[in-house]
Amino acid sequence: MPAARKNSAIIDNRTRSRFIIGLMVLILALVLVMAWQAHRATQAHNETALAVLQDYANLAADEYARQAMGAVGYYGYYGVMNSLRGTADQNPDDLTSDAVAGDPSISALALYVFTFDQLDEALSISSVDLPSAAIQNYFLNQLAALVTTPRPDMGFVIDHVELDDAQHTFLVSWSEDVSLIFGIEVDGQWLHGVLQKTFDENVLLPESLAGGAVTNDFLHVQMFDSIGGTLFETGVDDYTSTQVSKDIQDEYGGVFSRHIVTAAIDPSLAQSLIIGGLPKSRLPLIVAFILLATGLLVAAIRQLQRENALMQMRTDFVAEVSHELRTPLTQIRMFTESLIFERLGAKEDKRRALSIINRETQRLIHMVENILRFSDAGRSRDELSLQKQDLEPLVRSVVQEFQVIADAKESQLETSLEPGVIATVDTDAIRQVLLNLLDNAVKYGPQGQSVSIKLNQENGRAVISISDEGPGIPASERERIWSDYYRLDRERDSAIAGTGIGLAVVGELVARHGGTVSVVDSDRSGAMFVIELPL
Repeated sequence: MPAARKNSAIIDNRTRSRFIIGLMVLILALVLVMAWQAHRATQAHNETALAVLQDYANLAADEYARQAMGAVGYYGYYGVMNSLRGTADQNPDDLTSDAVAGDPSISALALYVFTFDQLDEALSISSVDLPSAAIQNYFLNQLAALVTTPRPDMGFVIDHVELDDAQHTFLVSWSEDVSLIFGIEVDGQWLHGVLQKTFDENVLLPESLAGGAVTNDFLHVQMFDSIGGTLFETGVDDYTSTQVSKDIQDEYGGVFSRHIVTAAIDPSLAQSLIIGGLPKSRLPLIVAFILLATGLLVAAIRQLQRENALMQMRTDFVAEVSHELRTPLTQIRMFTESLIFERLGAKEDKRRALSIINRETQRLIHMVENILRFSDAGRSRDELSLQKQDLEPLVRSVVQEFQVIADAKESQLETSLEPGVIATVDTDAIRQVLLNLLDNAVKYGPQGQSVSIKLNQENGRAVISISDEGPGIPASERERIWSDYYRLDRERDSAIAGTGIGLAVVGELVARHGGTVSVVDSDRSGAMFVIELPL
């Protein structure tokens, strides 16, 4: 094959391979983009579902704050302070008496009742245990400032004060002339009890949701005072993904002024609250598709590499066959022309020319048969014509036929053939096997070497061995020499022509006979090919 055409074919094949690999990479990129979009769609669905749950949680927080403010402010604070204001209007001195402080409606809510006379700055407290100095200081110094504004319609002020690193809630009222200030400090235990009762007795989400299946058991509700202390908490505290917070301002007269209420819903309720439920994660499926696409890309690249290597081997094979055919054809043409034009006068020269023509013709026939055998093995695997026969005459005839070629390199063919070795074989196939092995022995061996051919029986099998005095076969390459187009590294750089199919044909034909062929070191320092066939 001309070098320009060979290079052009290689370049075209590389361009095709790059184009295919580029398409595969593009497909992988599209798979990655689609996978990313699918992942983003799943995330968007989850975010939408989460937003819906947070909306419901916000609704629950609003409802709880409303119910709690009503229970604490209207049913708690308002009644107690109205009772105290009635006592203050009739007999102010009784405000801190045991009878007033012991009233069940007051004692349940208040830690104590206090009065402060601004005229003589006298402070009275119903409790036996006086409050801390910080609280007494609050009464003496801050109450006067608190009552400078008009009294609200509900008749008292709710004041949340941080004292002693804790929040204290005071309910404060005063007389018309502001001479007397009175009120209570709210008991935190009472407040917690009311908050718990509010949660237990009120459904915080509409009963229409999921047919009433969503109850307070699936909620986590917290109430924090104005300095961050926990007033109330119930439910499971790991629903952080759906948690919302609501800042409470001055609703209901500031019952929970600057307080915070939080609510969260069990994320598993998305299956009930959201039509279709939360979409399942597609990440495992997406990863599987990416891995599959990547695997297909790698497989395609490896296949293209194999195709490129095979195409290169075929190109080299065509070049080698062309070279091997040219040499004998040139010899045949040259000596044929010499005979036609009677350039050879002596009888001995004519005989020598005819001998060379015969030898080169046999070489051509041998090469063509090899190529045909190789082609048939790769495509149709035509049936062998098996016959039971004595192998000794067959091997001897092949050796005699090959002697003409061996003479060209002054090689001696030594035979040791045991008669009566009967096997069922295809004559043409075994002939091709022996010719290929003899040709390799003579081709790669030194000038004037001796090649040994032996036939005998061992362990119920017919054994044919061919030994030469050549360089041998490296142990690392003895398994690979049976592959199509394979040639040893040292032979690729040598001047010895070869197609790389001879041993592939040998291995194929022997295997089809149910036999084996191997190569070992020869006692002649070269290689010994051993064929074993069933008897």
